[in-house]
Amino acid sequence: MTALPPERPEPARGGPALRAAHVLDAIVGHACRFVVLATGTTLLVLLTSNVVARYVLAGGGFEWAQELPERMFPWFIMAGVALAVQKGGHMAVETLLPRLDRMGVKTVLLLGHAIVIASYVVLCAEAIGVADIVSIETSPVLGMPSSTSYYALALGCVAVILATLAIALRVGVLGPEAMPAPAPEEIGV
Repeated sequence: MTALPPERPEPARGGPALRAAHVLDAIVGHACRFVVLATGTTLLVLLTSNVVARYVLAGGGFEWAQELPERMFPWFIMAGVALAVQKGGHMAVETLLPRLDRMGVKTVLLLGHAIVIASYVVLCAEAIGVADIVSIETSPVLGMPSSTSYYALALGCVAVILATLAIALRVGVLGPEAMPAPAPEEIGV
């Protein structure tokens, strides 16, 4: 009996565009899952320990425990937004698409993705501009700059742009069937 050679993943059909989409998805997915896991775990531990400290310590909870979640929560949210984009988990109202042929659907989807990308580029630039303005403000206890929340928004915008670009590349090469669809248990009807 001879051993079978190790399986190799089939090369992506569609060439460089689909490979680029796969790389973008992998980068965004890994980075955002790490941010969600790290910030979520830290927030849980921090808030739980602060509640316990209120009852155990004579002086109440930790002074800094109010500021740190305010700075971490935007990172948690924006990473989740990018992950939802990858999975097709955002709300959509589709009244036009069912009335179009396949090429019309593809065109409208690509146009929509271009609009989303352009909008997030503008939002990212504005977030960076506001971060620069508020960078002189710091939190009273930890001394953290107020700009950290705006940088979370800016980097979240970059993640959404990359995830949307990956979807657009797939739709451009494979057609409308390449749109991500959330799992049935994730859909609230």
